[in-house]
Order: sequence, then structure tokens, then C-alpha cells
Amino acid sequence: MKRYVRIVTLLSVLLLSFNCAAAAEKTEIAKLGEQAVATAFAKLSATPGDTGMACLTNAGYVTYRGQSTRILYDVLSEKAGISLGRGNLLPVHTRQDEALWFAFVKKKSATELLMTRVSPGEKGISATEVLNVYVDKEQSFKPFKTVLGQKAFALVTIANGWANGVPEELMNGSLFHDHLCCGVFTGYFTVNFIRKHLPLRDTERYIYIGAPAWCQDDYIMSPLNLTPGKHGYYAMDYPWYRPWKTGEKVYEKLGGIIIRFDSASQTGQAALLRFDWREDDFKQFVGLPDLKLDWKNQPWLHVWYNKFFLSRIDRPEAFVSVLKEKALKSRKDLNRLIKTGANPLKEMLGEDREWVADLN
Repeated sequence: MKRYVRIVTLLSVLLLSFNCAAAAEKTEIAKLGEQAVATAFAKLSATPGDTGMACLTNAGYVTYRGQSTRILYDVLSEKAGISLGRGNLLPVHTRQDEALWFAFVKKKSATELLMTRVSPGEKGISATEVLNVYVDKEQSFKPFKTVLGQKAFALVTIANGWANGVPEELMNGSLFHDHLCCGVFTGYFTVNFIRKHLPLRDTERYIYIGAPAWCQDDYIMSPLNLTPGKHGYYAMDYPWYRPWKTGEKVYEKLGGIIIRFDSASQTGQAALLRFDWREDDFKQFVGLPDLKLDWKNQPWLHVWYNKFFLSRIDRPEAFVSVLKEKALKSRKDLNRLIKTGANPLKEMLGEDREWVADLN
């Protein structure tokens, strides 16, 4: 009996020691978060609870010295008034082995969006100079890259989207995508069009085929709960900007295929969507009628296209429509769209001989 008591006591001591060690590690990470907040707030001349404050971070996705960084969410809430519930804590999806970072933002005015990036290192906490990351028309991103490094596009686009009040659902999609390009926004319109005009009936389920696939697909999967693992999402490597050319017709502005399928009756319907970017309307919106849209060398376009989309936020029909529908009368009809080796665009529209040539 005494031996049993000694063993239980020893186990209790070991467990207590383990918990104390874990608590110490958590305290170390918590202190790190407190230092990050203090450093950033000093740089931005901010105080806890200030309105117009936000923090972008990869905390929660990455580890720090082998420990979870999710506790930093609590630190940011307690010490900075920044939280998921308030909508100003913006966790950016990154690899687990990436270094921990924070980017604190202060919206000072309509055209002043101040940011400092804070990073822990061997010599302690370091912070960049304060930078106004508000993106004006024809804004160069070179100053942003100089100060913020490789993450500049992600940090600047997400920060501007937050400052402009993009919907929470869309912001969540951009955080998963790890930046807020206007391609993510197209997914918002696509999902809302599907919900409104192609609702599920009875025992149907959705299947989406990214044909073509682009940035919007990372958004579409979440609100419709479609993932490859649940056989709800498929993708085809096809250029989003290329029209599909059959012998009879040229189909432009392809936008993906949404399928409603009833497993009980083994029937359904596929709809090939069309996405119209309304480039002329955008040029009018920014007051640059002769603008050439160079997405690679003009990153400011993404921020301003998002503003253009925001001005039409409740009008998915302005951008999305159904290009072609196809009845699915059996499981075989579905398989011809989704099985390995299938060409869903060919099934929906007919053969494009030029595209076949491109593959050889």
C-alpha cells in the first residue's frame, strides 16, 4: 500500500512539474506577444483599445520554439483590444514552419493606413519603420517591398481590404488564400450567385469544378463546404483568361462549373458559369479610360478592383451568369465530368481542337 502511495505521489510530482514547464513555455510566448504589442504601439503612437487598430499575424498557424502560438490570440485581446470577435485580428494562413510575425495597422484617416511589421529574433523584438500602406491609384509597391519584404503584397492588400470594410466572409477567404487579390473577390460573387440562383433541392449536394480554376477557388470551397477530401471540389489546369473554341462557337470569360447532384436518384444538373470582369466599368470607376490592365506589374489594380467590386457588393448578377447547362441523367454522366482523365469543358461545350494541340 505504501509503495502504491509513493508511486502515486511521484506521478503527481512529475505531472505537476510537466504542467509548470508547459506554463513557463506559455508564459514565454505570452511575454513575447506583450513585447510585440508594446513595440508596435510605441511605433504607431497607439494605446490599447484605440479604434481603427488591427493586427495581421501568422500566429496560430506557426509554432515558436516548438510551442503553439495560439495563446497569442488571448494576449492580443487582453493587451491590445484586438480579437477575432472584434474583427481586427487577422490570422494569415502560412506554413507551420514559417517564422512568427505580426503586422500592426492603424487607420488614421481615409488615406492614412499606418503599418509596422514586428518580428521576434535572436536579439529580441524588431520592428520596421512606420509605413503608410494606403494604396492610391497607380501606386507603386516598391516602397512596400523595401520595408515589408516578400510579404508586402499580402500585408498591403489584406490591410486595405480590412480598412475598406470588406465582408467578414470574404476577409476569412482572403486570410486562407493568404492575400486579398481581386480574384478572391470573384469567388464571393460566384458563391452568392450560386446560393441565389442555383439553390440545392431536396437531397442534392454541390460539386464544384474549377474549370478554369483561379484564386476564387480557395474562397469557394469554404462557404459551400466543398473539399477534395469530401469529393466536393475538383480542378482543371486551364488558363482562366483563355476562351474555349469549338468549331461552332467561341466561349469567353469561363467561370467554373457548379453541379447539383442527387445521389438517391443518381441525377442532377451541371451549369458552366461565366464571369464578366466588366473592365470598361472598372476603368470608368477609377477614371482611367485608357488604362491597360497589367496584373503582374500593377499590383495596385487589385486594391482598386476590390473597391470597384465593393461598390457593387449586392449585385452578383452583374458579374456572374450561366453560360451553358447540362442535364445529368446518371452517375456515368457525372463521372464524365469529374473522373480521372475527364475534360469537363469538352463535355459541356464540345471539343476545342486548338486546346488539344496545346497539350502535345
